[in-house]
Amino acid sequence: MSTKLKGDIAEQAAILHALKQGWGCLLPIGDRLPYDVAFDINGSLVRVQVKNAWMKKDSGNYVVDNRRTKTNRRIMKRESYKKSDFDFALVYLEDKDLFYIFPVEVFISYGSEIHIVESQKRQRKPRSSEFREAWHFISQWAAQKEISV
Repeated sequence: MSTKLKGDIAEQAAILHALKQGWGCLLPIGDRLPYDVAFDINGSLVRVQVKNAWMKKDSGNYVVDNRRTKTNRRIMKRESYKKSDFDFALVYLEDKDLFYIFPVEVFISYGSEIHIVESQKRQRKPRSSEFREAWHFISQWAAQKEISV
């Protein structure tokens, strides 16, 4: 399965979850914008970047690249996201059908990759654990935005 198809599956899973929450979903035309989808929550628009994580066999961790990848025929270019690019990054673990919900500040604070530990092999929880299925971060952010308007 191509990475483009995996990304499409992750986006559709995010949209399905948002629709189940009663949120509106808006899809940009083309792929020129730095976000993949916007959620309309009570009139507040939340810009979302959706990423698909892959399993790294040697460590047993999920990994996601937190950089933008652009391809133009034979050239692949990676660049870091900026805080102004989106509001949240949703990292999808397809085989577990779950999301990690990262505010943009947290997502871009990692190096070039985020390693997500899903097994109970560690004594202390990894840094990413607080973001597991943390959809409430999006709801709270939208509510704060609604109040400030």
